[in-house]
Amino acid sequence: MPQGLDDARVRMQCHNQAVSDFDLQLEMVNLELKMCTDEEGVLPYQEKKVEELEERKLKLLGGKRFHANASSCYWYYLAKEKN
Repeated sequence: MPQGLDDARVRMQCHNQAVSDFDLQLEMVNLELKMCTDEEGVLPYQEKKVEELEERKLKLLGGKRFHANASSCYWYYLAKEKN
């Protein structure tokens, strides 16, 4: 629970910044995945790497979801306290 409105704003901003970082990491994973393919699909010697990147992508999406939800909770707290 935040210790007031300023604390809630700071926490919300921290979670928003984390979401931005997750977006950058996801963009990097997508670029790596693209590098593991050609016009015909996944390169045979990159299959394991693609699997690892897909697993990483799933974990990153879970982290992004957590921080997006946390940010929304602080937004709700701020909106509620204004009224």
